[in-house]
Amino acid sequence: MRDSRELETRIAQLFADRLQIDAPAAAVDLFTAGIVDSLTFVKLLASLEEDFSIHVSFEELEIDDFRTLRQIASFVAAKQTAPAKSRRVSATPP
Repeated sequence: MRDSRELETRIAQLFADRLQIDAPAAAVDLFTAGIVDSLTFVKLLASLEEDFSIHVSFEELEIDDFRTLRQIASFVAAKQTAPAKSRRVSATPP
């Protein structure tokens, strides 16, 4: 799929520009390979939120969503297409 590859490329560029890390192949586990540690992960999250205009809440953090560039791209794509949560409270009948 062309869009997911473009997103992977944009995220790889984010790694280079924001984190000063040469991103590996899309399927390499960033944590197992020692490319991303806890501090880098926090910087990555902040960069993703800023660059892609998304918000990642603590409750939705799943480390497996961030193991590879491909998984990060899927996560970002899902966040960008997900409808904003409604804050409306439905009235209950008396």
